[in-house]
Amino acid sequence: MARPSKDDYEAVLFLEDQYVSRQMRYSEFEAILDNVVPLSDLADTEISAVYVQMNQQLAPRALVFFKLYFDEEGLADPEWNVPLKRLASISGSGPDLGGGPIRLACRSQCAISWHQRDLWDPDMRPGGNDFQVIKKALIENRLGFEYVAMEDDDVPVLQAEPKPAKPSKPAKSAKPADDEDIPVLMPEAVSKQADAEATLKDLEQKHRLKLARVLKEQRLRIKTLASQHQAEIEELTRKSRIESQAHKNKLQELEQSLKQTRVLYEQTKTKLQKRSDQFLNLQDEMTKYRKKLAVLEKELSAALTGEEAERLKQRMEGELTILKEQLDRREAEIYYRNEREEQLRMEIQKLKEDLDSSGDSLMLSRLSELDVVFVVYHPGAGHLTLPVQDIQRYMDNPLGYVAERCSVSEEVYKEWLDHYEKPSCDFKVPGRGVCGKSVNRIAAPSDFVPGESNRCEEHQVG
Repeated sequence: MARPSKDDYEAVLFLEDQYVSRQMRYSEFEAILDNVVPLSDLADTEISAVYVQMNQQLAPRALVFFKLYFDEEGLADPEWNVPLKRLASISGSGPDLGGGPIRLACRSQCAISWHQRDLWDPDMRPGGNDFQVIKKALIENRLGFEYVAMEDDDVPVLQAEPKPAKPSKPAKSAKPADDEDIPVLMPEAVSKQADAEATLKDLEQKHRLKLARVLKEQRLRIKTLASQHQAEIEELTRKSRIESQAHKNKLQELEQSLKQTRVLYEQTKTKLQKRSDQFLNLQDEMTKYRKKLAVLEKELSAALTGEEAERLKQRMEGELTILKEQLDRREAEIYYRNEREEQLRMEIQKLKEDLDSSGDSLMLSRLSELDVVFVVYHPGAGHLTLPVQDIQRYMDNPLGYVAERCSVSEEVYKEWLDHYEKPSCDFKVPGRGVCGKSVNRIAAPSDFVPGESNRCEEHQVG
């Protein structure tokens, strides 16, 4: 019965969070690369995969950890050209996964440097080792590879060490030697000693090989961790750059809003000035109308009797009615103008407040972006670094802010401050004034007890 070719024992596994999300034979993967089979569930996604070459006992012989992007239609990137088989054949050694040390290609160990960016590093941490995940998936053999047991001819057999030749008998000396002074090794003892030395050398050789393998695995792990660390730094730098750009855009928006507010403020101010001038003109016109009305009323009262007086009276009453209507309209206009003027004043006041607030906020934001640190010093609290969002609160009530940072009330902090500046008894003795005896200075506001720390023993409360 013909056995399957060793070249057929190739697979591609898709990994996600130490889990094999999808696996296929290499021939199926080639169909995906040729865009014969789209993967719609992976649309607009970059996957982490591993190309596996294994022996007929399903133990890995070579691993290539690579990345592949799928577009919006789930088709593989047509420009992807990582030579998986070439990398698998020329890469350096990796850990032993059951079939001897594997050949390993990853980002931190890539034999072709210009393909390094298309590879990724496996996780080698305990409890989340990608190698163990791959080994387990191959053992489960869901792809149905034919398992071929290792034949006796393939099993390495340790050859027995040749027995050392028996030592030749020493030539007889001309002088007879004393038997008690010369130690004589029996042939059996010599053979056992040789076997022990051979076993020791064999163990030493195995130990050296094991140690070299462990050292190589550790070096690979260190390189992998360093590569992952560099990738994390690059990602953090990228995010920081994006956030910085967002802050700059926000600052530009605030500056633009501030400019618009200033323009609106100037326009409103000009409009209010015009309304004020119109109001003054209306007042002047009303004064003229009132004077004219008074003259007409005076003429009417002094008019002659008779027909001429009646005509004059009617004419005067008509003009008086017209003047009253005009006065009513003017008064209504003045009323509405007063209301509008009050609204404009309120708008100007609000614009001033917004302008001041925007200016302060913009200035603080600029200082914060320039890494300016706001530090104040207060007794009992030492040097305090003020966050940008706390500066306004500190300016409104410095002692209250410091008391809060010292975990005491503002009243207690004020009493402690008086005590700290002048450590003496502040008890007021009737008829004599303040006691004034020296007391021990309390260095921390949180340790200060009002009525006790600022009093002598005679006048302490309780």
